[in-house]
Amino acid sequence: MRTAELLHSRQCPTCRAVLWGLALLVTVGCSKEEKTAPSVSEPPVLQMIHPRPRTIVRVVGQPSFVQSYERTSIYAKMTAYLDRWNVDIGDTVRKGDVVAELFVPELREQWETKKAAVILDKEQVRFAKKEVEVASAQVKAAQARLEEAKSILGKYDAEVKRWKVQVSRLAREVDRQVVAPQILLESENELNADVAARDAATAAIVKRAAELLADEAALARAEVNVGVARARVLVAESEAKRLEAWVGYLKLFAPYDGVVVARNANTWDFVLPQTGDPSAENRAPHLSPNREAAPIYVIERTDIVRIYVDVPERDADHIHIGSDARVKLWAYKDKWFPATVTRISWALNAKSRTMRAEIDLPNPETQVRPGMYAYGKIIVKHRDALSVPKSALTHAGGKSFIWRYDNGRARRTEIHTGVEDGKWIELTNRHLDTKSAIEEEWAPITSAEKVLTGSKLSTLMEGQRVKLSDKPPPNEDGDTAEETSEGTESE
Repeated sequence: MRTAELLHSRQCPTCRAVLWGLALLVTVGCSKEEKTAPSVSEPPVLQMIHPRPRTIVRVVGQPSFVQSYERTSIYAKMTAYLDRWNVDIGDTVRKGDVVAELFVPELREQWETKKAAVILDKEQVRFAKKEVEVASAQVKAAQARLEEAKSILGKYDAEVKRWKVQVSRLAREVDRQVVAPQILLESENELNADVAARDAATAAIVKRAAELLADEAALARAEVNVGVARARVLVAESEAKRLEAWVGYLKLFAPYDGVVVARNANTWDFVLPQTGDPSAENRAPHLSPNREAAPIYVIERTDIVRIYVDVPERDADHIHIGSDARVKLWAYKDKWFPATVTRISWALNAKSRTMRAEIDLPNPETQVRPGMYAYGKIIVKHRDALSVPKSALTHAGGKSFIWRYDNGRARRTEIHTGVEDGKWIELTNRHLDTKSAIEEEWAPITSAEKVLTGSKLSTLMEGQRVKLSDKPPPNEDGDTAEETSEGTESE
């Protein structure tokens, strides 16, 4: 029986209501359009993007601790008794303050003796100079006596010549019997006397010349003695300065403005230069690594404190002096202090592959104490990094890949990545297809690369045809890296 006939038949009202409901359901079901499955021959629709330069901001941070700008352990220079100590732990000291005094009485006596020796040697120089003056006068006197002897020799030499002529003339006159022989004899006696006087004058010249040589030698010796005396003064003064320096070590000074953080000094301790204070407890702080050398004092400079951050290798080239940094101190309710990078080690640690960066934090009120737990971070900006959205990458077997658009088909290509900020990732190199199974070739990524992106990347197959969409690619909002990301943190 047809549905209309059933509805108009004489049946009970309940049956007619049921029949009307069935008829309505059949009518609704017939009015729906049938859905068809998508065709597998249709290429997937994807977007194409190009790597473009961006500034990727990263945050390199790690736990650290506060260190004082300087820290000095003060030891004794010599073996001595500790006569007096002037400061204790927690005391503030100024540069040059005497923190302790040592007692070595024999050293002071040696210094006084050497100072007296310097005075004596200076007097020896003065005496040697006087000897030079005396020797110089003696040389001048000897020269005068030599000149006098030479003049006497000339006088007698002239007399000898005159009497020789006279004797020769008288001898002729005697032969002619003009002059008596007695006169000739007297002239010959005068000649002989002058000859003897001339010989004596010659001998006197030799003597005076020898005396002059002796006086000149004495003068030279006196001048040498002056030089020796002066050298002795220099040696004595040098030795006195050396002892004065040693005496200066009897006082231990504060090297700079700071705070005393450790004291091992006690009155009349016997301190040693190699081991410091032997009476210090073997578990006392600030001992040397071999647990043997105990400093008398440890002083720290706290007007500036420093925090260390070890920067990973990939960020090392982008850290420089003046880079923005932040320091958080747990002791001050996790308060962040603005700062900048003060210095970098430039070289990397061969074991950790990190570069040490130091942050100096002014501490004029000395509120920040050395040893406090801190957290330091440095803002690293990688500029002009050719980047794509992270969604454009796929991963398999520990490697990263992109799908390149090549004449309407998708080509999976292995790539090397650089830095990332959680949204964007830098592409550095892509793998080249070569016939060699041993050597691999890589090419730098350029902004001309055609990279596919979209929701259907996971369904792509190598060489599959794809269709490009006119819709804007995801994450291509045109904002800068600083505006789109706060940066990722590397610990």
